[in-house]
Amino acid sequence: MASDALKIQEFPSLRKPILVAAFAGWPDAAEVASGTARFLTRKLRASRFAEIDPEEFYVFTETRPNTVILAPGQRALEWPSNEFLSWSNPNGERDVVILQGREPNLNWHEYVEIVLGLAERLGVSQVVVLGGTYDAVSHRGQVSLSGQASTPELQETFDGFGITSSSYEGPSSVQSALLEGCRERNLQAASLWGHAPHYVRAAPNPKVSHAMLRVLRVLLGVEIDLTELEVAGEALEAKVDAAMRENPELRDYVEQLDVMIEPEPEQTVEDMLADLPISRPDPAEVMRELEELLKLSRPDGDADSPPAPQH
Repeated sequence: MASDALKIQEFPSLRKPILVAAFAGWPDAAEVASGTARFLTRKLRASRFAEIDPEEFYVFTETRPNTVILAPGQRALEWPSNEFLSWSNPNGERDVVILQGREPNLNWHEYVEIVLGLAERLGVSQVVVLGGTYDAVSHRGQVSLSGQASTPELQETFDGFGITSSSYEGPSSVQSALLEGCRERNLQAASLWGHAPHYVRAAPNPKVSHAMLRVLRVLLGVEIDLTELEVAGEALEAKVDAAMRENPELRDYVEQLDVMIEPEPEQTVEDMLADLPISRPDPAEVMRELEELLKLSRPDGDADSPPAPQH
């Protein structure tokens, strides 16, 4: 049974916790969501207390386990993981639960039942799901964030950060399934999506994660030093600027994005791109140039660096 897939190592005692959920895979452009959750977990030093067995939820020929070397002659498999971690806030009224997972291939209803069933047992008072998407936005200037909030209080916080309401229609992610489950249970919920520039797919994007965490600090009522991400974001921006100097087509395109106005309610990103007076740069060529430039200064083995993208 699906309920048997939940493995609890130690049930924590928490005060009206907020659940933050992030999923690697399709809804995680530039690893904006999973990178943000990892950074939050590391800064809070959250402790793992439960996991979901992957057997019922993945097609392993599509979401393959990874082989890792433990020692010379010793190998092991790392299966797709969904881990729950907790942190008790010494300075606030609500604690934090973090779900770091990978979007499942199968049995979304059962998966959501497991997640929200555990949330109910923990006394979760609010759910925040994170996501990342590629968009026709510039790597310079303010990061574009979008989302949905189920309460006036959450919406007021979003408005204060300039977070736009999403009007997206189309193929959906497990985040949408979780939000639907929250509505059915009358559980407060919000989604927060970071928009990464589509022409910088070759690099992780700490700048977008920095913007996401500025919002999460307020929602969670926690103090987290984000200097590390801020510096990394500035460095990435400088490297992309350097690549632009070598690619006039990319430079012209980004300059158009810099001045592009917000779309009308019925205007799509595709419509906006079609209105640009120049052609879009070849993404493959841009990625090759950025990969060459970025790897020149990327420190090897830096565990605190944002993770590499999957796309």
